[in-house]
Amino acid sequence: GKARKVLDEAAAGGQQIYGLNTGLGANLGATVEGDAGAFQRQLLDGRAAAVGTALPAQLVRAAMFARVAMLSAGGSGLSPPVFTALVDLLNAGVHPVMPSLGSIGAGDLVLMTAIAHTLIGEGDADYQSRRMPSAKALMMARLVPVSLAPKDGLSLINASAVSTGVGALALVDALSALEQQQQAGALTMEALGANRTILDPRLHQARPGACQQVAAKALRELLAREDAPVPTTIQDPLSIRCMPSIHGALIQAIDHARLAVEIELNAAADNPLVLVDDAQVLSTGNFHTASLALAFETLGLAIAQCAAASAARFIQLTGS
Repeated sequence: GKARKVLDEAAAGGQQIYGLNTGLGANLGATVEGDAGAFQRQLLDGRAAAVGTALPAQLVRAAMFARVAMLSAGGSGLSPPVFTALVDLLNAGVHPVMPSLGSIGAGDLVLMTAIAHTLIGEGDADYQSRRMPSAKALMMARLVPVSLAPKDGLSLINASAVSTGVGALALVDALSALEQQQQAGALTMEALGANRTILDPRLHQARPGACQQVAAKALRELLAREDAPVPTTIQDPLSIRCMPSIHGALIQAIDHARLAVEIELNAAADNPLVLVDDAQVLSTGNFHTASLALAFETLGLAIAQCAAASAARFIQLTGS
């Protein structure tokens, strides 16, 4: 409410505000006059260019939740009734049909238009396991389409909520994969009678990096209930001997990606951004999530490294 008041007062005072009374992108110099709601619908239609298979409902819900979290940080100037409608849409289980491919630059503008369109009763949505026009889904869920005030359309879509929401779910999968890798690795060491001195904490204190001490400790705890066999060799193949380093790198990558997701979920990343305490509306580049992208690129590489080592251990187990 406070951010919306600052936004409206700034516009009433004649300030040029991107996406409220100016055009977008190359049309920045154009002044928006007339029906503000019509302009907001127009900007949504102009960015509804996503293609491909629709994202699963779970991922759409993650994107919706991520946008709710981001908006809760303040600074967007979104009209309170529209924010409430977004929360109601999520709680009612009305899921906009969001094609999976499409971008016109930084942020998730193209994909996020699906959510905004459903809120105003346009496009399609999934409700109670059925696909239907959004207007019908809203009616069945006892919701009503919202009216967009100036900047509301832009506030709904100008975010990286899809990337953040999907990333949060990917982190859950990555944590599960890490746990399974640790368990499978410990079982492999036991089955092959591997030399457990590779887990000696003194070795990992000598190279205190990339969370390998954490990984080594977890492997020691998994193997603690079993009597260590007499080693048959002074050192095992790299896929076994380097497990603490490999798994430690994955732990570090997960931690880095988790931090990146948490920052985005709690960030006011709108453009323009309303600074409530100073009663200002300023343009920003906070929507550009380079750190999030790099964190997940690293996570993908760390998972691939673990998978390669796991495949090599499988070869050791099967003797093939």
